[in-house]
Amino acid sequence: MPPSAEPRNPFYALLLISGLAFTVTVLALAVIPVLEKRWLDEGELPPASPLSEALREHGLTLVLWEVAAVIVFGLASMCLDRVRRLRSERAATTTPADGTPTGNSEPPPSA
Repeated sequence: MPPSAEPRNPFYALLLISGLAFTVTVLALAVIPVLEKRWLDEGELPPASPLSEALREHGLTLVLWEVAAVIVFGLASMCLDRVRRLRSERAATTTPADGTPTGNSEPPPSA
């Protein structure tokens, strides 16, 4: 596969990481209480876990921050893509110093 002419958008990587963190956090918030309830239903105490304590205390706050990160990085990646596209379109339609049009410009009418 040939390399692309444009550099990679760094916000895509940040969006991927924040989306993955959001998914893992939400799954942990959904699964850990179910596992703890299963332990209690069997008559045993669930093992003490710093992860479950942290999720119980700060889980919702963490999810809200991750949602904000996904929104910010998503918008930033779309804006950067749009700016790059507009710059490339503008560069394709500019006229060089010798006056000959390039790109999508119409040729001058012959008189």
